[in-house]
Amino acid sequence: METPQKDVPARWCPDGELRYEDIIEATEEFDSKYCIGTRGYGAVYKAVLPSEQVLAVKKFHQTPEVEMSSLKAFRSEIDVLMGIRHRNIVKLYGFCSHAKHSFLVYEFVERGSLRKVLNDEEQAVKMDWDKRMNLIKGVANALSYMHHDCSPPIIHRDISSNNVLLDSEYEAHVSDFGTARLLMPDSSNWTSFAGTFGYTAPGM
Repeated sequence: METPQKDVPARWCPDGELRYEDIIEATEEFDSKYCIGTRGYGAVYKAVLPSEQVLAVKKFHQTPEVEMSSLKAFRSEIDVLMGIRHRNIVKLYGFCSHAKHSFLVYEFVERGSLRKVLNDEEQAVKMDWDKRMNLIKGVANALSYMHHDCSPPIIHRDISSNNVLLDSEYEAHVSDFGTARLLMPDSSNWTSFAGTFGYTAPGM
């Protein structure tokens, strides 16, 4: 490995045993065969660690226009997000801001996005009304937790079918806090708009 772990600017959950090297090896340096999705910011890879833990790794595009400082601006926010433990919120395990590979490490949620499930006829049929009601309750519980039980509160600002993941039991897990902002008491966060058109709360 060209870069020893100690030289990689990273932050991992204290209760985990993640290593930069393991993630690079598990994805064979982000080989396309491990890619499970692409978004505007980059791509998502499935990584199976030596411990058999399965992770979703969101790797950012590295271009001259995207400087490391833009990622480092999220460091304090990431600290808060890594502290969240709620059954309906995807766990964030760590963050790496290496010059070659910048990525976020999340728990892997088996079925993928709600949008993907609803677009698959076979899976959509299995989404009966009980499952759909449970899904709605799960998302509502996640938002209530972020708004009322986190200090400072967190506003996601982009809840959509792309950002709600379903596990093997069709339980909802809110993900992708790329546009999330922490609400400080004297915050000016309300002045900048972010989100997917049509999916942003009416009050935004």
